[in-house]
Amino acid sequence: MCSFFRLSSISCLLLFALLISPFSFSRDYTLADHQLAKIIDRQLSFFSLANKVTEKELTRKAQDIVASYEAYISENPKDAHALILFGKFLHKVGQSKHAVDCFLEADSINPKHAVVKQQLANHLIEQGRPVDAFPFLLMTLQYDPNVSAYHYQMGNFLFMFKPDLVDAGILTEESLNSFMFKSFKEAFLLSPNNFDYGLRHAQSFFDSPNESSQDALNAWNNLWDKFPDRSKAEKDYIKLCKASVLLELNRKSVAKKLIDSVSTSSLEKTKVSLLQQVKKKNPEKINNSLIKQLKKDSSKTGMFFRFPDDSHLKRMRELTSRLHEEKLLSTLNTDVISASVDSKGKITLKFSRTSDSPFIKNQN
Repeated sequence: MCSFFRLSSISCLLLFALLISPFSFSRDYTLADHQLAKIIDRQLSFFSLANKVTEKELTRKAQDIVASYEAYISENPKDAHALILFGKFLHKVGQSKHAVDCFLEADSINPKHAVVKQQLANHLIEQGRPVDAFPFLLMTLQYDPNVSAYHYQMGNFLFMFKPDLVDAGILTEESLNSFMFKSFKEAFLLSPNNFDYGLRHAQSFFDSPNESSQDALNAWNNLWDKFPDRSKAEKDYIKLCKASVLLELNRKSVAKKLIDSVSTSSLEKTKVSLLQQVKKKNPEKINNSLIKQLKKDSSKTGMFFRFPDDSHLKRMRELTSRLHEEKLLSTLNTDVISASVDSKGKITLKFSRTSDSPFIKNQN
C-alpha cells in the first residue's frame, strides 16, 4: 500500500495502523501522528462492524470518526496526508463529493501529490468527464513514475475512453494505442510478479498493430512460464491467446495443438473460431471480432508520446479552478450523519445538510 501512494514513512505506518494497534509506534513519532493513527484504528473497527451492530450504533461511530478527523485537521490544517486519508474514508462510504473537498484542500497544500491527482481524476471519471480527467492522470505519472498502479490505471483509462479522447482531439488513435501499450508494459516492468499486470500487457498487443507478433508471443510465453499455478481456465485462456499469435506467425501445427488442448467450456466459442483460422490456407491477422472475444473470455477483464506538455498543465489548472468554482468544497456537520448497510455489507453514510468546516474556510 505504501508503494502505491508513495507517502512519507510516517504516513505509511499510519496506513498500516489499519492492521495493527496505533500504540505500537516508537517515541520518535509526534503526538499528532499518534492521534491520526488512533482515528485510522477506529476506521478499521468501523468497517468490520457492518453486520454486527445496529445502524444507530454505526451512525454513532461514524459521527465519532468524522468529528475526530475534523478536529485533527482543525489543529493540523497543513497535514495533506490526513486530508487524503479523510477523503479516502469519505469516498469509501459513498460521500464522493465531500471526499473531493479533502483532495482539493490537500492539492492546495501540495500540488505534487500523485495520489491526490489520481483521486480527482477518479471523481471526474465518475462524473462522466473522462476528457477532463486525462491531465490529472498524466500528472500521477509525472509526480510518481515508479508506481505501477498509476501506469496500469492509465492503460485501462485509455482503453475504456479511447473514443472520447480521440473525438475530443486530445490524442490520435495511433498515439493513444502507443501510449496505452507503453502504460501496460511499464506497469508490468515495475511489478513483474503481478499476474493481472502481466496479463493486460500481453493483451495490449492485440490493440497495437505496430508491435511485432514475435514480441507478442514472447509476452504470452513469459506469462505462462512466470505464473505456472494459475487456474485451468486461466491457463486455457493463455493457450488460446498464444495460438492466435502463432497463427499470425503461420505456425499452424503448434497453434492447433494448443487449441485442441483447451477444454474450458466458456472458451468453446473462441476455440472454434481459432480452429476455423487453422483451416484457412493463408491465415490472416486475427480480426477485431476475435480479439474482442478473447478479451471477453479473459479471466480479468511505436509512436513516441510526449507528456505532459504545457497545454495539459494549463488544462489541469483550469479544471482544478473549475472544481472550486462548482462549489465542490462543501462542508460537514457531524450531528446530521446517518449510517446504513446494504445487502452486500457495504456501509454508506448520508449527510442531510452542511455547515462550515474549519479546514476549508479559507477556500471560500
